[in-house]
Amino acid sequence: MKFLSTLQRFLIPIVILVIFGPLFMAQREFSQEMRNVDLFAQGRAESLKRLLTVSEHLMMDQVQASMRLLKEVGIDQQGAPRINGEAVVLGRKVPALYLGNQPQTINFAVVDHVTAIMGGTATLFVKTGEDFVRVATNVRQNGETQRAVGTMLDPQGKAIQAIRNGAPFYGVVDILGTPYITGYEPMFDANHQVIGIWYVGFKVDIQALREAVESTKLLQSGFAAVLDANRHIRFLSKHVLEKTAEQIIKQQDPDWTLTRQQIPEWGFEVVVAYPTSEAHNVSLTRSSNILLIFLALGLVLIALVIFLMRRFVLRPLGGDPVVATELVRNISAGNLAEDGIEADEGTLMANMLKMRQNLRSMVETLHQNAERLSLSASVFEHAHDAIFIADPHARVIEVNPSFIKITGYAREEASGQDVQALLAPEHDAESFSEVWQAVEDKGMWRGETWLSGKHGTVFAAWLDIFAVRDERGVVRRYVGVFSDITPLMEQQQKLERMAYHDALTQLPNRALFSDRLQQALAHIDRNGGLLAVSYFDLDGFKPINDTLGHEAGDQLLIQLAQRLRTSLRAGDTVARLGGDEFALLLCGLQSREEAGQTLERLLAIISAPYQIQEVTVYVSASAGITLSPPDDANPDILLRHADQAMYTAKLSGKNRYHVFDPEHDRQARAQHEALAAIKYALDQGQFRLYYQPKVNMRSGKVIGSEALIRWLHPEDGLRPPAEFLPYVEDTDLSIELGEWVIHEALKQLARWQEEGLGIQVSVNITAHHLMQPDFAQRLKELLDEFPQVPPRLLELEITESAALEDIGVISDLIDHCHTLGVTFALDDFGAGYSSLTYLRRLPVDILKIDQSFVRDMLLDPNDMAIVAGVISLSLEFGRRVIAEGVETAEHGMKLLAMNCELAQGYGIARPMPAEAFLPWVKTFNPDARWAEAYTDMLIPR
Repeated sequence: MKFLSTLQRFLIPIVILVIFGPLFMAQREFSQEMRNVDLFAQGRAESLKRLLTVSEHLMMDQVQASMRLLKEVGIDQQGAPRINGEAVVLGRKVPALYLGNQPQTINFAVVDHVTAIMGGTATLFVKTGEDFVRVATNVRQNGETQRAVGTMLDPQGKAIQAIRNGAPFYGVVDILGTPYITGYEPMFDANHQVIGIWYVGFKVDIQALREAVESTKLLQSGFAAVLDANRHIRFLSKHVLEKTAEQIIKQQDPDWTLTRQQIPEWGFEVVVAYPTSEAHNVSLTRSSNILLIFLALGLVLIALVIFLMRRFVLRPLGGDPVVATELVRNISAGNLAEDGIEADEGTLMANMLKMRQNLRSMVETLHQNAERLSLSASVFEHAHDAIFIADPHARVIEVNPSFIKITGYAREEASGQDVQALLAPEHDAESFSEVWQAVEDKGMWRGETWLSGKHGTVFAAWLDIFAVRDERGVVRRYVGVFSDITPLMEQQQKLERMAYHDALTQLPNRALFSDRLQQALAHIDRNGGLLAVSYFDLDGFKPINDTLGHEAGDQLLIQLAQRLRTSLRAGDTVARLGGDEFALLLCGLQSREEAGQTLERLLAIISAPYQIQEVTVYVSASAGITLSPPDDANPDILLRHADQAMYTAKLSGKNRYHVFDPEHDRQARAQHEALAAIKYALDQGQFRLYYQPKVNMRSGKVIGSEALIRWLHPEDGLRPPAEFLPYVEDTDLSIELGEWVIHEALKQLARWQEEGLGIQVSVNITAHHLMQPDFAQRLKELLDEFPQVPPRLLELEITESAALEDIGVISDLIDHCHTLGVTFALDDFGAGYSSLTYLRRLPVDILKIDQSFVRDMLLDPNDMAIVAGVISLSLEFGRRVIAEGVETAEHGMKLLAMNCELAQGYGIARPMPAEAFLPWVKTFNPDARWAEAYTDMLIPR
């Protein structure tokens, strides 16, 4: 029964698969066949639709060509369309359509000429009210004997809707019961009013569609039909009656499956229909065949499986698979007891029973030898580490040979001794007591400790001690294992020294120096104080190394290290960083001067003569030093700061030291960050030009403006030039920024030219920008970019200091730029130190009186005298003069009294955006007192 049940359990899934598998495949085949019939119907409907669509596309080009010919013959040869009075067509009055001077009502010359060339049909419609009447056509009616003159265009048709909107229409239209591929275009008179329609069309040859539909047959009774816009059957398969087809399509018979395809351009619908029962029968027949085939194969498979299981599984196994499985499970669980199972000789189960018996014998042997193997004498005797075994009272009962070798105690001397008394060193007995206490508390201890030998020798050891307990948890033995690690620790110390000291000089290296510097910084952070970090480099070491050789150089470095080592306090550190570079850490300083004195002393010691290979040689050192505080950087940066200071000392003449200035470094970093921010702002288009007007106070006219740069910062808002221009002085960025200002000013001048404003704009040029060798060439390129701007409208302002930097070069440059057409102004005149000789040699066109004098001249007689002097000088030298800083009407009146007519300042207008400048010019009204002051000046007193 077990055998049969096992076989049945195995066969049940196969039988289920054999039964339900074919059913599933048959069902799948049935569904697929039904889908195939439906796909065929859809494909047939699509192909019939494509027949009409292709016909339309092929004929549309011919329709468009005919339309072009009709309009060419009508307009180009006859004349433009027009309405001239009325005409009568079939007793109905309609507007008389003319092409040029030729009446077209019942005049078939044009339409017949076009159709004679192109074929098809052509018609001229005239608009009467909201309708369109055929007045000339070759479209026939009444049995194709009479032209359709006087008939109207279908008012509900697709074409008339487009024509009423003034748009053409191309497409399929049913004309007098026949489908045509047509083109309709509105006919306009001279006033662009729709007065008629141009029409051409071609009758569609649908014989191919008729034949395709008539030959369509799906299954036994399925058919195809084409319905027109009125839902009448135009074409139908031959094998079905029209009445039957109409009933199936209109009533949507549920026993039939209908596939529809709409053809909107034609107003047609393609219908392919087939009986659902016929599709079912065909699909069922094919799926039944599949079912029978798979059932037959399934029966063969069952028979084959039964044969193979008997031949290759059950017979070699030698018994019931359930019993065999239980046997394997017991063996894997360690249950090796006899259970009365038997098996045929030579089978798998028979071999498994033999294996169980062998395992049972092996386990019994292992249990007998377990205690003896745990105390294996071979391991104990030959272990490299020392091993001792103690009783529960910590008295030694056994030691191995390595114990005797390491400690010097003989086995007899060690036996019976207390472990602590035997091994604990006199100088560190308390630590060993703590070790043993941990063993008693936790049952084990592991780590480094100091142990003592027979003659009091102390050595470092790695010790493991653990308690051996019985099944009740009672301590039966203590076992200790240790090894002498003294050579290992010595080697480790040697490696650590190599890692943190220079191999040649035995001085600390960079790693140890950084560690000590870190500790020193932490100390002053907690307790206060002052430390110094110095970085020094030998001067003249390389020639000695090159001439006397590297060995001589090494000897010099060794002697130098010895001098430095003996010259420093115990808490200071000198380190060799590599080559001839050294670092010094001075801790616990009382003052900045103490650090300087120490460095001066060390520099003197370094520069003393050296005796190398019986040759006296000399070197010196350049040192940099930084103090913390105030330099509160991290160790790496402190060393870098000292390195920077060292290079400053070397550049200053060598054999000296230089103190790092944190404030100077911060300023340098701030300068760098500011330049980067300005460059980014320039690239991102954050700069703007504001314009401050210049006026003639006498005439009240605006004569120009000064372009002033502003930074439209995305976070800080509008920033004045004083906040960023000082950073770009004497840098190449001032060149890029200056060219941008010139370019933007020229672009704005071009805009103002277009708006009718032709005034001069002045821009400020830095000395660094002006002194560039290609300044004049770049200026010409910028002017050439705006040919519509006269160069005289651009004025370049240079400061007095810039002009005097190299007056000969500057003078030649100004003359060169004059040839380009630009003018020059000398800005802030009076604030510098130029002499009259310089002013005479400098070919500037205008002097700008510095605003500091103009602003205070009403209160300070000295400023008044300077302003008056500058005005007199400008008149003497034939220069124009303009005053900056005119903040009140009184300033203007006083300047007019001194013959200065030109001015700018807050009293006139503040700088403004370009878009606000032109409205300001249009509304500007000068102070009336200025005109009065000028008039008073002209009246003789």
